[in-house]
Amino acid sequence: MKDLKIVPADELHNTIRSFIIDSQAVIGDYEDMKSLILKMIKSGHMFNMNRDRLRDAMEDLTFMLCPGDDANKDRVERGLEYDDDDDTDDDSDDMEFSMRSDMDDPHQQAKVDQDRPEKQVDRDDTIEDIGNISELN
Repeated sequence: MKDLKIVPADELHNTIRSFIIDSQAVIGDYEDMKSLILKMIKSGHMFNMNRDRLRDAMEDLTFMLCPGDDANKDRVERGLEYDDDDDTDDDSDDMEFSMRSDMDDPHQQAKVDQDRPEKQVDRDDTIEDIGNISELN
């Protein structure tokens, strides 16, 4: 088995750059970068980070090495745009938190309890259902 080379997030760019130089790889587009990362993994490099973080670094380095390629530029620009979908997720999380916070309020909990039908338990029926405890001994 190969020795593992753990690549932490703070060394990601330098590690990929060093591998490019050492292997004399030519990176012209994102597909070349994906091939390089696969070679790195095959040689024992383990990327200790979220895959989104790895993809961002791959896009940045690809653009840095080939800034004249519009496809590389577009990838980086898209990553720099705000994502409106994330805002809606945050809003729903805020709403859920708000609802939970309301339930922590004793007055809100009392209101909820008032709205629930109260379940009546007949003690004699319960004892009858259990049976005579002396029979169990």
